[in-house]
Amino acid sequence: MSSPATRPYAVLAVVAVGTLMAALGSSLINVAVPLVRRDLGADIGAASWVLASYSLSVSALLLPFGRVGDRHGKGRVYAVGFGVFGLGSALSALAPTLAALVAARAFQGAGAAMLMANGPALTTAAFPPAQRGRALGLQATATYLGLSLGPSIGGWLAQAAGWHAVFWVNVPISVAGVLLARSLVWGGAAGAPLAAGRARPFPWASALLFGPALSALLVALTRGQSWGFRSPRVVFLFVLGAVLAAAFVRVERRSPAPLLSAALLGEPAFASGLAAAFVQYAAVYMLMFLLPFYLQGPLAMSAAEAGAVMTVQPAAMALVTFASGWLSDRVGTRGPAVAGIAVLAVGLASVALLGPTPSRASVLAALSLVGLGSGLFTSPNNSRIMGAAPRDQQGTAAGLLAEARNVGMLCGVAASGAVFAALGGGRPGEAGGAFGAAFQGTILAASVLAALGVLASAAPPRAETAPAAPPR
Repeated sequence: MSSPATRPYAVLAVVAVGTLMAALGSSLINVAVPLVRRDLGADIGAASWVLASYSLSVSALLLPFGRVGDRHGKGRVYAVGFGVFGLGSALSALAPTLAALVAARAFQGAGAAMLMANGPALTTAAFPPAQRGRALGLQATATYLGLSLGPSIGGWLAQAAGWHAVFWVNVPISVAGVLLARSLVWGGAAGAPLAAGRARPFPWASALLFGPALSALLVALTRGQSWGFRSPRVVFLFVLGAVLAAAFVRVERRSPAPLLSAALLGEPAFASGLAAAFVQYAAVYMLMFLLPFYLQGPLAMSAAEAGAVMTVQPAAMALVTFASGWLSDRVGTRGPAVAGIAVLAVGLASVALLGPTPSRASVLAALSLVGLGSGLFTSPNNSRIMGAAPRDQQGTAAGLLAEARNVGMLCGVAASGAVFAALGGGRPGEAGGAFGAAFQGTILAASVLAALGVLASAAPPRAETAPAAPPR
């Protein structure tokens, strides 16, 4: 059998399967949560932890598993990630209680973190620099396909066979993923550890502090709107997160092999790319959180109609990500990334200015513009980030990239609710004439945030080189 390093598109195919599955893991279950709530006798707040436990587990474990990949082999961690994800899916399907389901979802999130933290690193290692953008673009396309198809597939499965089927569908995909990863990336050059990565000890103290610190802060931030930012439990979580974060920083400064490399974070192309990725996802999810309420409230769409309209944005992203990666391979990453996040800002502004009675065509056009901007931005920015990281820190870099994405999404949702309430809109979904003005103000704030991302994307690296000669 030839080395996986000589078959880059085989490596990309394995990574795309894992990327698609991880995206489906976060999007399939969304529409089935009401059925989970009914069958397991939970209230809305408790049922929301079915979604939150997955997201928090992913966010807390991305960096540690990226570092494990650098040390022990990205291909091995990726293959194990398929197995953990599949087992978590089966445990979720078999969960007899809500508590068991939440725990199983957290376990499933650990598998997703293994996949997400090492997928871009495997792709980057398998392709030459002149093809990196298009390869990462194809990987991003798999993500957006998962996000686009997840609600429709999940809704159909839940209606036809119950919410358990939403989890069972991942099991055969996981088994196929383990077999593919075992044969294609387990021991190949693309997924093998480098000597420099093996030489660094694993920072156990940092890893054990990072996850709880981030989780406490994210729970406080995302639940503050519903629990009250002055409530004792939110204040406690903020204090706990701050104390653990301070301890993490102290341990990192003393560690000979820290979880976060100061040299990596000090590289302008890497740091500005991460900042831009965070801003992009935060701005988009400020819209995505409120959009269902806008479509089903003032625009009086049914849930099915709203779901169909909401697929336009990720579908537009999927259409353009490969082309933007191909373009960045030829003209460099900075120009397409700047253009993409600028288009995103314009698209968000156009959504904010739709008004109370827009036509269906104008809604679709505005959401398409948001998707096109995000798709144009993502591949070049991912290529810029991964290209700035040394080979022995590719797993760490991929983990940080996924961390920026996940934390950006969670912070965007939290910011959306907070800004909406501050503008007098009440809680999303509540009746009242103030909804329109608060929605407009919140999405305009998202547009301004995206515009600030232009500055991060425009920041030059220390020495940006021209892209390598185009592939034959």
